[in-house]
Amino acid sequence: MRQIAIIIILTALTLCLCMQNQKEVYVKVVDVIDGDTIVVDMNGKLERVRLIGVDTPELKVERNKPYEYDNITDLTLLAEWGWKAREFAEKWLEGKIVKLEFDELTGYRDKYGRILAYVYVNGTDFNALLLEKGLARVYVIKFKKLEYYMKLEKRAFDERVGLWRFAS
Repeated sequence: MRQIAIIIILTALTLCLCMQNQKEVYVKVVDVIDGDTIVVDMNGKLERVRLIGVDTPELKVERNKPYEYDNITDLTLLAEWGWKAREFAEKWLEGKIVKLEFDELTGYRDKYGRILAYVYVNGTDFNALLLEKGLARVYVIKFKKLEYYMKLEKRAFDERVGLWRFAS
C-alpha cells in the first residue's frame, strides 16, 4: 500500500514538474466554478485553474466587499454580476478544449494549489474578454499582461460596460 502511495505521489510530482517547464498546454474544461476559476481535465487528472490577472465578483453576497469594484457598495448587485460572469464563462468554456498559457511572473500555482493560467478559447484571451465585457476587474499582482489588462478595464469603466455602469 505504501509503495502505491509513493508511486502516485511521484507521478503527480513528475506531472507538475513537466507542466511547469511548458509555457502552454491544451486541456478540456469540465466545470466552471465561478467567473475566474475553472476545473480542467489535465491528462486524466482534474485540476482547478485560477485565471491570471482577473477577479470576478463572488457568487455569495457575504463574500463580496464594498469598494472592491470602484465605489460599488451594493453587495447583492455584485453577487448578481458574479453569477453573470459565471454564466458567461460556462457558455464560452464548459466542455471546450482550451489552451492554458502560464506566466513565469505569477508562478505555476497559487497558495490554494490552483494552477494559474491565461485561458484561450479559439485563439481568444478569455481573461481579457472578461475585462472587456465589464465582468471582472484586474487582480493586481505581478504578471506579464498587467498593463494591457489595466487598459481593458479602464476602457470598460469609461464606457460603463457591464458592472461598471453601477460605478460612479
